[in-house]
Amino acid sequence: MPLLELTHIKKNFGNLLALDDISISVDKGEVLGIVGPNGSGKTTLLNVISGYYHPSGGAIVYKDQKIGGLRPDQIAKMGIIRTFQQNIVYWDTVTLENVYRTCYLSAKTNYWQSFFNTKAWVKENKELWCKAAEIVKLFGLGDYSFSLGLPHGKQRSLGMAMALAADPDVLLLDEPLAGMDAAEMEVVLNNVRMIIDRGVTIMLVEHNIKTVLSLCPRIIVLNFGRKIADGAGQEVLKRRDVIEAYLGVE
Repeated sequence: MPLLELTHIKKNFGNLLALDDISISVDKGEVLGIVGPNGSGKTTLLNVISGYYHPSGGAIVYKDQKIGGLRPDQIAKMGIIRTFQQNIVYWDTVTLENVYRTCYLSAKTNYWQSFFNTKAWVKENKELWCKAAEIVKLFGLGDYSFSLGLPHGKQRSLGMAMALAADPDVLLLDEPLAGMDAAEMEVVLNNVRMIIDRGVTIMLVEHNIKTVLSLCPRIIVLNFGRKIADGAGQEVLKRRDVIEAYLGVE
C-alpha cells in the first residue's frame, strides 16, 4: 500500500478549477518531483495535501486514514510537514529557539504539565533543547544558534531544520531554491540529500529542472491543474505534451 494516495482530487476557487482530477500515489521513502509551468497548480496541490486548502472533491489517504478536510496542525501531527516558497520563521526568536519551538510537535507532555513544571515536563524540556541543538548543528547553523536576522540562504536552511525537528514521515518542499545564488543552492541541496538519507518521503516542487532530475527518480508534470505526465524524469521531459506545456510549441 502507498504511504500517501490522492484520488481524483479537485480544488475550486469560485469558478476557477485549480486542480482537476489529480490522482497520485507516493510510496514510503520515495522522492517525487512535481514540476510544471507557473500557475499549473503545484503549490495548490501541496496546500491541499497539508490541509491549508480543503479539497473540493476526491480523497486523500495517508497511512490508511482519510485526511482531506483536516486542519494543518492535525495533518502535521500525523507526520506530513511542509515548507513554503518564502522564509517562514519566528522573526523575534533566535535560531536555536526557532528549532526548539518546532520540536514541541513531538512532545509527549501537555500544556498543564509544562504550566505546573512537573518532573516529566522538566525532563522532556531538556531533551527538546538537546534535540534542537543537535539539529541546528546538523544543518551547519551552530555559529548562528543565538542570532536573529539570518541571511536568506541560512533562513532556508533554518526552515528545513525546523521541518526536520517536527519528525516528518512526509516532507513537502515548495521551491526550496527560490532566490538563491549558486553557493546557497549547494548548501540547501546538501540539506535535502541529508533528509533523503534519513528515509523521509519527499514531494519536491521546484522550477530548477536540473535539480529535480538530480534528486527525483520520478517526476509528475502538472499543466492547468491537470496531471499530464508521471514517470521517470528524463523520459517524462522528452514527451511532446510536456515540451508544449513549457514552451508553448504547437
